[in-house]
Amino acid sequence: MDSMSDIMSALRAARALLGLSQEELAVAAGVSRQIIIRIERCDGNILAEAIDKVRAALEADGIVFVEGNAERGPAVALVRNRGAQNRPTVD
Repeated sequence: MDSMSDIMSALRAARALLGLSQEELAVAAGVSRQIIIRIERCDGNILAEAIDKVRAALEADGIVFVEGNAERGPAVALVRNRGAQNRPTVD
């Protein structure tokens, strides 16, 4: 991804693609819901470790991050035949 803003926007798009709530993603990534909110608002001063955890949780659920190029911007995609078997539930 080209910039931190692109990365944060892609994380939000990936969550939406999976149909996860902010709380569900926070649980899966092992971060607070407040971190998810800050990422999705593209707030500055978020630890790279938190972003990496969120990205890893999304990738574990079948998300693929696609780099942008001269013809199109960055994107996210969902790998077919990947279910939500490993997704933690929120009580």
